[in-house]
Amino acid sequence: MKIRTNKKILLASGIGLVLILVGVLAFQFQTYSRALFYVGLCLIIVGFNIFCVVLYAATTSKPKTELVADERVTRINEKAGNSAFKLVLSFISTVIMADIIWSLNFELRYMFIMTVAVGIYSNYIFRWYYKTFATS
Repeated sequence: MKIRTNKKILLASGIGLVLILVGVLAFQFQTYSRALFYVGLCLIIVGFNIFCVVLYAATTSKPKTELVADERVTRINEKAGNSAFKLVLSFISTVIMADIIWSLNFELRYMFIMTVAVGIYSNYIFRWYYKTFATS
């Protein structure tokens, strides 16, 4: 496993480790406020996420010169986006019709969050499906 060590990767990993250290220090000084506990916890989680993403980028990513989008990749992305859009529209119509028929009284905020989540994850799933199984 070869780890790249350019300046951006070292800077980002350093930021992640510093955030983890600051979060641990916030745990030590939580005498008067419980809010400092949650601030420290969030700093540790964010720092750990940054460090994991940087470690993944340092070990598996390719240089920018090797990432050329050819016609196949563009077609797969367009097809996945169109399929995800159709899935989101059908999801919205199904939820609205269920709300009208059974009087479920959904709140608009939760419906929006679920719609965004369905759209994002379905785009990833469709992109994976079209790259893996659909060759035509």
